[in-house]
Amino acid sequence: MTQTDEDDVLSPIYDVEQRLTVREKVLDLLLAKVEQDKYPSPTMLDDIERILTPWRRQDYADILLAKIEEDRYPSRGLIQRLLKLCS
Repeated sequence: MTQTDEDDVLSPIYDVEQRLTVREKVLDLLLAKVEQDKYPSPTMLDDIERILTPWRRQDYADILLAKIEEDRYPSRGLIQRLLKLCS
């Protein structure tokens, strides 16, 4: 059984794992919403970029690219975000 008392050596590791889990869940939720929204809000995109982990950058890039490809007149903001993400 894992203890999370202050004196427990595993406590800091457990705390980091818990924060990462919450962060990943929020990121998953926001990415799904952006994928579904025809015109995702810049605020939501800002939130994603603030909590985006290096191993999820490609997921976000794929979503932005799909949005740009499916729109006849893609948002300049989405294009700029994608280019900034890839630089």
